[in-house]
Parts: sequence; C-alpha cells; structure tokens
Amino acid sequence: MDRRPIFVTRRELLRGAAAAGGGFLLGSGLSAGGGSRGWLSHLAEATAAESVVSGTLRVAWDQVQDNFDPQTARGNRNWWVLSELYETLTYLPGGSLEPKPLLAESWVAGQGGRTYTFTLRKGIKFITGTELTADAVKYCIDRIHTIKLGPLYMTAAFDRAQVVDRYTIRFHLKFPYAAWPVILSNPAVLGILDPAFVEAHGGIQERQRNAYVSDHTAGTAPWVVDSWEKGQKITLNRNSNYWRGWGARHVERVILETVPVEETRLLRLEKGDVDIATVSARRLPSLEEQIGNQHLAITIPKTQNGKPLLSLSTMWINMNNKLTPTNDINVRKALAHSFNYELYIGRVLNGYASRMAGMIPRGVQGHVDDFPLVDYNLDKAKAFLDAASPEAKNELSKGLTFKYAPAYVIYREGALLWQQDLGKIGIRLILEEIDQATLASIQTSAPGVPLVEARWFPDYPDPDNFINAAWPDYWPPTGYGSAFAGDAKTEDLIKRGRVEPDPVRRKAIYRDLELYFRDQYSTIMLAEISGAINPWNARATWVKGLEQNPMIHPLYYSAYVLK
Repeated sequence: MDRRPIFVTRRELLRGAAAAGGGFLLGSGLSAGGGSRGWLSHLAEATAAESVVSGTLRVAWDQVQDNFDPQTARGNRNWWVLSELYETLTYLPGGSLEPKPLLAESWVAGQGGRTYTFTLRKGIKFITGTELTADAVKYCIDRIHTIKLGPLYMTAAFDRAQVVDRYTIRFHLKFPYAAWPVILSNPAVLGILDPAFVEAHGGIQERQRNAYVSDHTAGTAPWVVDSWEKGQKITLNRNSNYWRGWGARHVERVILETVPVEETRLLRLEKGDVDIATVSARRLPSLEEQIGNQHLAITIPKTQNGKPLLSLSTMWINMNNKLTPTNDINVRKALAHSFNYELYIGRVLNGYASRMAGMIPRGVQGHVDDFPLVDYNLDKAKAFLDAASPEAKNELSKGLTFKYAPAYVIYREGALLWQQDLGKIGIRLILEEIDQATLASIQTSAPGVPLVEARWFPDYPDPDNFINAAWPDYWPPTGYGSAFAGDAKTEDLIKRGRVEPDPVRRKAIYRDLELYFRDQYSTIMLAEISGAINPWNARATWVKGLEQNPMIHPLYYSAYVLK
C-alpha cells in the first residue's frame, strides 16, 4: 500500500481560485515602493534576448523534512522548505538583511515601537482560492501562541494582534522592539496559511501537532507540493495562480532530494543528474581543485553583488563560570589563549571561516568592527594557569573532560590539536565523542559541564538573536547560556539593546555588552563560517538567478536554467 501523504491535487487546489477569477496581476501598480511595477515585479519578466530553458531544478542535499506546518515545524531543515510553500508579511530578498514588504505592501511603527501596523496587498489568494485578509494573519499569529510548539522565543515581545480592517493588521507588543518586522520574515513565526483549511482539518489544539496540516499545505507562495516521499524526495510545482506571476525566467518544477552520502551528491552533480548539491567545508577544496583541473561546469559562489556571502553562523566553546575549574577566570584565560585559532580554521575548516569576533557576526547591526581578539599564546596561557586558585589546579590535575560531537564545531581533528597544545602547559584534556542528541541535552540542561561546544544558526538578522550566551537565564526561555556567565550587567544591556529604537544608541549598547562579556572570558570564540557553506553551495553553471541569503526566505522563485 502506498503510505505517502495524500495531497490535494493541483487541479483541486486551484479550481476555487480559477472559479473566483484571476489573482493579483503583475504590473497592476502595486509595488513595495508605491510606484508602478517596482522591484517585486522584475523577477517575473522574461528576457527575449537570452535562450532560457524552463524546466526542472534538481537539488541534492542531506536534509530530511518532517513537517510542513508553519506554526509547529522546527529546525532549518523544515524552514528552508516552508519558505517555498508559505509567505510572510516581510522578507529578505537577495543578500539583504533588511526586511522588505512581501504580503504586506507597507508598515508603520507607533507608540514608540510598541505597535506595528501592516497594510496587506489586496487580491492575493491562497491556493485554496480564499483571499488573504487581516483575519488570516491574526489567526496564524494567535495559532502559534495557542499550540505552543513553534519558536515562541522569537515572539517574546508579542502581546496581541488587532484586525483594524480587512487589509490592515496591528501588532501590539509588550515592549518596543525594533526587530519585529524582520522576525516576521521567518516562515516559522508567521508563514500565513488559510484558516478555513486548518479548521476543516482538525482545527487548533494546545500542544498538539495537526497531522493533516503537517502533511498538506495551503499558502500563497510560488510553489505547491506535487508529491512528498518522506525522507527521500519532495517535488514542488508552480502555483499557476501565483500573485507575482510567472515568466520565462522561472523553472516549472523543483525537486528536493535527500542524498545522505556526500560523494553520491557530488557524482550526480558532476554527471549533470542534479543542478545543485550540498558540499561540506571538508570536501570543498578538493572539489574546487577538480573543477579547475577537469573544467567542470560547476561553480561555488562566494560573493554576491560584489560582497562576500555571509553565513551569520558562529561556533564557540562555553566555559562554565559556575563549575570548578572553569569558574576561575585565570583557567578560562589559559584555555582561551591555548587554542590555535588560525590552525583550526585553516586545517579543520579548510579556510572556509574567519575568526569569530564577538557574539554578533559581521553584517549584523551591532557588530564590533574592532573587537579585540584573543591571541594564541602558550606563554600567556601558562602564566594564567600558574595564577589559578589551588582548588582549580587540584581539579585540573584530575584531567579536564571535553565532550564534543563529530562534524559539529571543533571536529576530532580540532579537538586533538587543542589536546596537544594544552598538554604543553600541563592540562590533560580528556576527549569524549558524543552524538548530537546528547550534546543538545548538555547544552540545555543545568548545571552543565566545564566545557561544551556550541553553534548558533541565525533565526533573524538582529543583534538580539545573537547575544544568547550572555543571558543570565538558561535555555529556554531566552538564553543559550551553557557558560552560565550572564550577570546583572549583561542582562541590563541586553534588555536596553532590544528596546532601543535609535540605531546609533543601540549600536553603542551592544558594543558595551560585547566588550564587557569578552573580558569575562566565558567563551572561546572560534569561528564564523563562510557564506560559501550553505545547502545550495555547489551549482551547475547553467543555474541562474538563485538568491542567496543567510536567513530563511524564498529561494527558487527567482531561479532559472540558461543553456
């Protein structure tokens, strides 16, 4: 028996829309800037001067999706697909980290940043044929807070939603929050679905996932699900009534295939069986050499619009401020100065990274450009170790255990390099490999361990999303504080930074936070991964127009195949 999830056919989904008349027409005068046409419509224009082959775009990656429900799906692996199936009020086109209008045509802040009022575009329809209205937006934001299974930490500022009229929705916040418009670009926060679709198939139940909504979709986005072979392949077809329209510069179908073995993905890319493949930092150098030597029709994009691609993904090691021996700042300083950062980046990450320079990564408001990096210096490390307390030295004499997950942050090679250097100053590092689930439990459970590696993948490009290590609270609800390092001062700076509307004053607050937290030596800041490390990084040269953004946003609508 075929046990794949049963989807309503495209014909059934679109029948209602066809009966109701045409959807939003390109060139009708609606644009983000208020003028005719505008930047939202240019992607749908065909270019007659070029030969464009419109067909299937095939992606081979190592991701496995398990949920299409925007209000309950967790993890980037699901969000990357959600962004193709559900749209949001705002989005991040191309490499921009500033939100632009999508389903909303504009918004205004009020009451000193305590309210945000969004005006919706008119005439946009779900694939069910129902028109998008403010009631649908309110239903979806209320739904995530009723179910309580989605990323509620991103909506900590939310108080209530108010329908002003059919096309106007107002969000009331508990405190001023400059990040609110960009948070709404994440489909897991406010991917908007048809309320009638949900109510017809089980409705909303607190802390319960709706199995039907997890397997079926009803959004306004460019793509509809044609088939889903769970754990293997997802096929997306065009939403033929999509409100932004279709032209020759678009593919007709996208196939997302889970191929766990990296060498298999690369072989298929080399043969032309797939157009895009995910390649790890460990394999990229040899692939780039192979591309040059064999003149393969493959490219590894590293820049966009003349600027390096950003990842906004940071990697570090937490040193527990509450447990012996790392509760001694001299021990923490010794450990920080004993790490060979450049060797780790060059040998373990193959150069596809730069030094992590503060919690807030490059490109995000609040990043400290002149952040004082900790240098690799074993003489300094030994001097700090000599200054440690007798209690700390006694504990270190038993050996220092470091549990890490392979291929996550430090890798086995990086752990061995650090072990060798620590041995030179008299610290015996005891290495223990653990699986990802065990690591996650250690990262999110008190009282923690003296050392634990950590990695942050961004949820939204605002400084408030990156300073979790300095929260006094533990995860959840707000912090990611495996270092148990936050104090009253970091808490005050974090709270002031998140509510400050003035960008100049806000930047100054985050500078104070970064420099103060740095001087506590609570984390060993390792690396910020290159933007070249992403799920779409190895591409056939005939793939054009694919937008690259470190955040979650629609990717495939702009893509086309040119041969």
